[in-house]
Amino acid sequence: MVLKAKKTRREHELKNLAIEEASKEETTRLNAEIPVSLHNKIKIRAIEEGKGSSITSIVIKALEAYLDNPVGKD
Repeated sequence: MVLKAKKTRREHELKNLAIEEASKEETTRLNAEIPVSLHNKIKIRAIEEGKGSSITSIVIKALEAYLDNPVGKD
């Protein structure tokens, strides 16, 4: 029987990041003028959601939810 060292949490995180990076869809930049108060709310939500959450991820989720809603069904 061969004993192997247990993978560290860091090794798991690096593996997951590498998989995520490899499967990422190509991106493009979106610039939009939004009210400072809305930007601050998004920033606060990203902090509340913690690690892995960012302004970008919140905006992407919001846009996807909006676009998944059929026109005229608001």
